[in-house]
Amino acid sequence: MSNYIRTDVAFSIKENVLDEFKNLIGKMVRNTESKEPDALVYEWYLSENGLECHLLETFKDSDAFMVHLDNLSVFLDQLWDLSTLTGFKTFGNPSAELQESLSSFPVPIQYFSHTDGLTRD
Repeated sequence: MSNYIRTDVAFSIKENVLDEFKNLIGKMVRNTESKEPDALVYEWYLSENGLECHLLETFKDSDAFMVHLDNLSVFLDQLWDLSTLTGFKTFGNPSAELQESLSSFPVPIQYFSHTDGLTRD
C-alpha cells in the first residue's frame, strides 16, 4: 500500500487579484521546490475564466506533508487575502498528527483512504 498523501485543494479567486494570485503561487512553488524534496507533485491549475483554481499535491508520506504545512505557513495570510478556500480533498492514509493539523483549515477536509491501485515512478 502506498504511503503517498495526495490532495485536491480548491480555491475561488477574488475579483481583480489574478495577477497577484499568480505571483503568490509562483513564490509558493519555488519555496516548495527548494525546501521540500519529498513534495513529489505541487501543481496549480486555473479555470479558463481565472476565477477558480485547483492545487494538486502529492507527498511521499504524512511527515512530508507536515513539513509542507510548516513551510506554507508564511504564505497563508496572503493566500486568504486573495482567495477563498472552497474544498479540500485528501487521498491516502494520513497520520493522526496530519489530520489534526489539517483540521485548522477553514473548510471541512474530505478524506479518501487508499484502497487499491497502482503508482509507477
